[in-house]
Amino acid sequence: MNLAEKAVKLATDLGAEYADARAEQVQSTSMRLANERFEQAISGLDQGLGIKALYKGAWGFSSTTSLEISDIKAAVEDAFKTAKATSKAVKEKATVHEVKTAKDHVKAKVKKPLTQVGIDAKMKLLLHFSRIARDYNPKIVGANLAYEDSEGQKATVTSDGARILTDTSRLYAAISAIAKEGEKITSCRERVGKPVGFELFDEVDADKLMGSAAKRAVDLLKAKPAPSGRFTVVADPHLAGVFAHEAVGHCCEADAVIAGESILEGKLGKMVGSEMVSIYDDSTVNDGWGSQKYDDEGVPTRKRLLIEKGVLKGYINNKESAAKLDMEPNGGARVQNFSHRPIVRMSNTYITQGDYSSFEELLRDIDHGIYLKGSRGGQVDMAKGTFQFNAEEAYLIQKGKLTTPLLDVSLSGLTLETLHSIDAVGKDFKSTIGFCGKAGQTVPAGDGSPHIRIRNALVGGRA
Repeated sequence: MNLAEKAVKLATDLGAEYADARAEQVQSTSMRLANERFEQAISGLDQGLGIKALYKGAWGFSSTTSLEISDIKAAVEDAFKTAKATSKAVKEKATVHEVKTAKDHVKAKVKKPLTQVGIDAKMKLLLHFSRIARDYNPKIVGANLAYEDSEGQKATVTSDGARILTDTSRLYAAISAIAKEGEKITSCRERVGKPVGFELFDEVDADKLMGSAAKRAVDLLKAKPAPSGRFTVVADPHLAGVFAHEAVGHCCEADAVIAGESILEGKLGKMVGSEMVSIYDDSTVNDGWGSQKYDDEGVPTRKRLLIEKGVLKGYINNKESAAKLDMEPNGGARVQNFSHRPIVRMSNTYITQGDYSSFEELLRDIDHGIYLKGSRGGQVDMAKGTFQFNAEEAYLIQKGKLTTPLLDVSLSGLTLETLHSIDAVGKDFKSTIGFCGKAGQTVPAGDGSPHIRIRNALVGGRA
């Protein structure tokens, strides 16, 4: 905290109109296991400071991995010099919105500190998960696992008065099980993560979770090629959550709106979807994967209403974008670590519960449709408003019942058209965890949804 305060003072003494700094010290472990062979097992300390300075409408940013005051001073000077040099050429002057600042110490809820568990124990756990998957069935020919954890502190200081010290603790583990029969190869993934300590594995049945990846991969070997065309589609909470995050949430990030890269530009207060659809981005979810009490500019975060009953209600802002759009900052500035500058980011983005009481009720009046589960990634064009997501599993729906399993199925279309085509939303809300990449930065992000039904959706299968 002292170092971050000194960095901000140095910047304002040089003439910065506004400055913010983040100083971090984090112990982390990263492991990768492929077929019971470790490709990576690293544990180490990451530390440093990043400083952002505003001068005459231009930004400068610099960072250092040293916490020596002389190196911090050099980083501050670099940031200010960049801002000063850029200010002579910048056409659109940046400003920051005034906010009510806070001084706080945010403590982590940890029972078993990650730094008190040796890397040997963590490696042993990954081997255990791998064997659960590989021993499930002879058709399982591979299991790839990933493990990430981090524990430490971050200080955020701003020239407008924020002083936030945050204890951090985060744990993530994932498995991809690979099955083979003849020439057919399938894979399924499961993951678990939470901003807690090693007690996560006492609270979650990780053995069952890792084993389910193997079971689903083997079951997929029975899948048939998928048809292509327009169908009534039911999307599970995972895929629907990915749609909410990728196709909608990114378009609600204010920097994209300002840059003219979002189809939701100029649509505040207008219908952009069916009345069945309400979407939030909520940084305050208890133990949420993307939750923060304060953003990385020291602004208190909140539950942000993006779409309410089909009407676009808001954008995700940081201090700069809020000033440009004449909106209130809502705590949407996030950063990967001290070596990056904060940008507008989502946290936990989800579709809220609807009125349909059961999954069977969603299926009931579908004569011929497709049920899509999970996600293998995809692509989105925010400016054009198009998307394509690849489902992990799929099934034909015939006369209201799930029948034939399908392989390699994608959902694609126009974002606004799809939002308007959602005619049913269930009550069975579930959330998932993941990582969101933007502008070279990766941050933890959660998403979620109940089951949703989409009429006349475009589905593609691989021949």
